[in-house]
Amino acid sequence: MAAQIFHKYTHLSLGTCVAIIDGIIVLSAAIVFDIEKGLYALIGLYVTSKTIDLVQIGLNRSKMSLIITNKEMEVRDAIIHELDRGVTGISGYGGYTDDTRPILMCVIDQSEFTKLKQLVKLVDPKAFVIVMDASEVLGEGFKLD
Repeated sequence: MAAQIFHKYTHLSLGTCVAIIDGIIVLSAAIVFDIEKGLYALIGLYVTSKTIDLVQIGLNRSKMSLIITNKEMEVRDAIIHELDRGVTGISGYGGYTDDTRPILMCVIDQSEFTKLKQLVKLVDPKAFVIVMDASEVLGEGFKLD
């Protein structure tokens, strides 16, 4: 119950909230009782929190990448034809250079991440790539619930 309240106000994953609340309790018990038992309890706690996140989020982890490149069309065509993934173009503005920069956004399965990296590096070695976890992706090419 405390973990769900903590989750509501911090917007951390439920598994992380359970780990934090239970971790405080386990560490307190380790100080009072036995450090070895406390360490075993922490290992169990870690496994429990990861299992909760796995059940809630699932195994279908995706990655969202933002690619800042001067070879926008070449990178876009490579992603569309080689990875068979869609690409969204976004207009950006370089704060350091004061130039307009094209940004490509692409969501891929985690298993395709290495291929995307190699593809972008091959087409534009100077591209700036940002990759983030996307835990819930809905739409064409991805699971619809």
